[in-house]
Amino acid sequence: MAESEGRSGQPTVLKQQALEFAEGLAKASGLEITASQVREEADGITIAFSGPDARYLVGKGGTTLDAIQYLTSLAVTRKSGLNRFHIIYDADGYRERREVTLKKLARDVAAQVVQTGQEAVLDPLSPMERRIVHQALAEQSGVRTYSEGEEPERYIVIAPAN
Repeated sequence: MAESEGRSGQPTVLKQQALEFAEGLAKASGLEITASQVREEADGITIAFSGPDARYLVGKGGTTLDAIQYLTSLAVTRKSGLNRFHIIYDADGYRERREVTLKKLARDVAAQVVQTGQEAVLDPLSPMERRIVHQALAEQSGVRTYSEGEEPERYIVIAPAN
């Protein structure tokens, strides 16, 4: 068995369970939405909701999407013993648009930090959003990033590398 499958092929089973859970959620919601897998990784799956009513799953700042994503993760992984299996939900392209926005923000703020030599502090972000910013600037010369604060007010500092 491949190492990426961990215990008894659990990631493969969990991916299938996550997709089935999302499909059941879509059906039970009464909304005109469908769920489909859009990305698969060794330690997780991304599922997108599409259809005329998909925007209703986003909520303010993605909070509704985060909540159903969290509940799905609990339902699917609680008995598996795996704590590094990620289920990511997108609806109406929200996560994709947010990722593009965060990467642009990160690059723009990093350029400002390089130019001024002064640290910049971003507004609080979710763990997923912080990871996007950290990854976007990981190879950026002249800056470094780190997180500070306590959830849900944890934020990123973009600082000069020196």
